[in-house]
Amino acid sequence: MLIENELTSEEIKSLRNLLEVEEIKNLRLRYSYFIDARQLDRVKEVFADDAVCRFGPYGTWEGIDAICNGYEETFKDTMDTPFAGMHVNTNHLVEVVNSVNAKGKAYLCDVITKNEDGTEISEGESNFIWFALYNEEYVKISGKWKIKVMDIHFFWPERLTSEDDLSAFKL
Repeated sequence: MLIENELTSEEIKSLRNLLEVEEIKNLRLRYSYFIDARQLDRVKEVFADDAVCRFGPYGTWEGIDAICNGYEETFKDTMDTPFAGMHVNTNHLVEVVNSVNAKGKAYLCDVITKNEDGTEISEGESNFIWFALYNEEYVKISGKWKIKVMDIHFFWPERLTSEDDLSAFKL
């Protein structure tokens, strides 16, 4: 007989799943914070050693060293200006596949807060860089979730994704 305040085994399983989902969402937010704060030395904390990033016009980076080098090259002109750009992540969907694998999708609204040369953005000028969608795979290594695959599909200001690419976003 179930006592009113006890959790069922299904409820416990659901709660465990929610904890995993929250850890993965936190992982994604730490990733954005590290690159926006220009704490690129901490990017290694969120990626698996053999991770792959496919970033459209920014190229494909394979392995943690290539990923770190890619970010250093991408942000070389704004390393002294933390939060010159901000990666706003929304609508994060996470599906835990099993105890060590998960996948997710999140919207990206990429904005700048200063021009690359450090000057202020002119009034009336758009500060949006990209609207995009992340498609990701996560892996749990030694009890910690890491990003295994990060694909970004860009939709605005230029649509840099094909209809075939969009099939990966079906739920």
